[in-house]
Amino acid sequence: MNIQPVRKTSLSEYVVYQLKEMIIKREIKIGDRLPNERELSKLFEVSRTSVREALRVLELQGLLNRGNSGTYVQANFSKIIEESLTLQILLNDASYKDIQQTRIMLERELIRLATFRRSKDHLQNIKENIKKMERAVREKNNDLYIEADISFHNEIAVAANNSVLLFLYNSISELISKIQKSVSFDDEGVNTSLKYHKSIYQALEDQNLSQAEDQLVNHLIDVDNRLHKK
Repeated sequence: MNIQPVRKTSLSEYVVYQLKEMIIKREIKIGDRLPNERELSKLFEVSRTSVREALRVLELQGLLNRGNSGTYVQANFSKIIEESLTLQILLNDASYKDIQQTRIMLERELIRLATFRRSKDHLQNIKENIKKMERAVREKNNDLYIEADISFHNEIAVAANNSVLLFLYNSISELISKIQKSVSFDDEGVNTSLKYHKSIYQALEDQNLSQAEDQLVNHLIDVDNRLHKK
């Protein structure tokens, strides 16, 4: 049997755990001011030293903001989880192939949902990014093109209107961004990419599911092929 020894939890770790649970359950909301150290020590029945250590840990994790006016909950907890997941992916040395396969699976499902859930505002935002791409092509501004490209795909993720899928997409968006920036586009590559994005937009506007999915997947495969030609 693979039995792990029981680890003794310090009092400060107990306070950290309890406060995180309260934030997750929205018992303490972003912007709320916490009681002072003396009051917290009474509530948790621990020393002020343990409370102080716990608050320091939560501050380092980005959950609390401590100042002269008091201690406040400042962070979006889901954002911290996203960053933590991204860090885990990096620490586990995820290969480009793994990231790209995950991206294709996620974006394929996102565009399926976005095809029928997109609103006029979503379409407008997506179209604005195409305009930025066109301007980037005219000005031969590769950085602007990549910025608009990344924003284009983010808008589709938002248009899918699925909070869990959006959370997962956001968790790897930084990694996707790095991949995009590593792709070298010549004039032919940029024009091909722009055509794909226009086709994807048109399919979303027409609510043509098969066309939207096909064009998206073909676009991502094209990006993959260009990366491997480097």
